Amino acid sequence: MRSVITRALLLAAGLVTAVLLATAGFLAHSNASSSAAAADRQDVAVVAGVLAVSSDPDAVRGTIARTRAGAEGRLSVVLASGTRLGAGGGVPAASVSGAVVSVVPAAVPFPFGSVFLIAGVALAALGPALWLGHRPFTPVLAALRELSSSVGRRVRLRGPRELEELAASIDEASSRTAQLLAKEREMIADVSHRLRTPLAALRLDADAIGPGPVADRIRSAVSTLGHDVDRIIQALQPAEGESPGTCDVASVVEARMRFWSAHAADQGRVCEVDVGEPCRVALSPDALGAVVDALLENVFRHTPPAAPVGVSVVRHAGWVTLVVEDGGTGVADPSSALHRGSSGGGSTGLGLDIARAAAEATGGTIHLERGRLGGARVRLRFGEANSHHEPASPRAWRLWRGHP
Repeated sequence: MRSVITRALLLAAGLVTAVLLATAGFLAHSNASSSAAAADRQDVAVVAGVLAVSSDPDAVRGTIARTRAGAEGRLSVVLASGTRLGAGGGVPAASVSGAVVSVVPAAVPFPFGSVFLIAGVALAALGPALWLGHRPFTPVLAALRELSSSVGRRVRLRGPRELEELAASIDEASSRTAQLLAKEREMIADVSHRLRTPLAALRLDADAIGPGPVADRIRSAVSTLGHDVDRIIQALQPAEGESPGTCDVASVVEARMRFWSAHAADQGRVCEVDVGEPCRVALSPDALGAVVDALLENVFRHTPPAAPVGVSVVRHAGWVTLVVEDGGTGVADPSSALHRGSSGGGSTGLGLDIARAAAEATGGTIHLERGRLGGARVRLRFGEANSHHEPASPRAWRLWRGHP
């Protein structure tokens, strides 16, 4: 914007300078012509005064020689006797006692020196003129910079009325967009959780059917639905630059474990739950609930019905650690299991990917290890909301209690 204003000011200054030079040249030339004509009239008056007193050729000739026009050969006198004194030609300018005084107008050159002087002054004044020309646009430029740097936040600027109205319109549009996104996310969360619970129960029932083509088709359909639900849950991640809010990890885990503990009891599993003290992380309750559901679904899907499961939440040194472990056979290749689409065991790895994305959104990490129950242990470290935490903060000691 500043370059556009500079070009406009330079164009305007160029046009004004051109008009100024043309006008100054014309006026200087006209002034010089008027001065030369006045000097010629004065010379004619001097000669006419001598003629009024005497018609002596020598006296008149001497007077002509003393004038500027006469010295330049532009003034002549024709006496009543017909005698011509001085250079011939010219325009009759006066008639005295029968004598006629004539003068040739002087040739006035164009005043290039004056024009060049004016042009130099104009160039010297160009810098201050640009500086002064930019000053009225300073509030506009400041408002535009504020407007361009206000992505993701409300626009607060002071400037021209039109820009303030534009900022208000942008704020209104942003607020409306945020409301629409929030409603969309609420709808996605509602749909995902409505599908999660019956889908988990349906998967458990499908596993209990036993072998056969019909059972295989049911399990395939349930698996497809599970993948679709996982994709829906991933859409719960907040847009970039948008605050996801906070939630109490202990409350969310406790609420979700009511459902999973009931399923564990139906299968005869031992289910240990230790949520500890309240602790908040920068995730929405729906997003954290989706993480818990994804991890527990993996446990119930990939371990024997009698395998125990344990869930714990620990707050330590600015970190909140969620641990989900089981008594299954563990994971053969933990490093590859954390890569989306390559977890093995007939799984897409989407559940662990959802957990990883949620942990990293708070500045945390995910770890897949062998747990104290003998099977896999997924350890998620979430950065505690409104708390300082260093990346090298030590692990909570309770996570290692009983670990081989």
